Amino acid sequence: MDVIDEPYTSKYEVNVLVPNEVYRIDFRLGFRVEPRVNVFLRKVIEDMVARGEVDITSRYESLHKYHLPGDFRFVVLEKFLSYENDLPFFEKIVMDLYFLLKSVSLSEGKEFGLDTSVVTIEKIPLLLTAPRATKIERDEVSEEELLRREEHKEDIPL
Repeated sequence: MDVIDEPYTSKYEVNVLVPNEVYRIDFRLGFRVEPRVNVFLRKVIEDMVARGEVDITSRYESLHKYHLPGDFRFVVLEKFLSYENDLPFFEKIVMDLYFLLKSVSLSEGKEFGLDTSVVTIEKIPLLLTAPRATKIERDEVSEEELLRREEHKEDIPL
């Protein structure tokens, strides 16, 4: 969802990620438009059904024969600072403060006006810097050592 400078604008764009499975809908709303994504999404889906772009009939055979619509889920992608980042001290403090403020602010589900029963939150690691190259070597184990380990395995009670 993008908030734009025109106060009462309500536009959307549909991108097909996986045909008949996954769609990405980008809303462009004016700064005076309340972000009621549930309502907007229902209107978008009604428009897509009318155009024949999507079939929302349930795929369960028992529901399909009665032409009942399927379920909808909202997936909110939430970023977190990956532990693999190798940030300088000051940048790490800035990012920690950012995520601290984000944790006490409104969740994106509430911000968009979504019903919590249909929201799935997926956490995505945010990688700002490439981790340092680490080197690890393979320790070759001799056949005698493998045999010795096998013998000791039998001595351990289960």
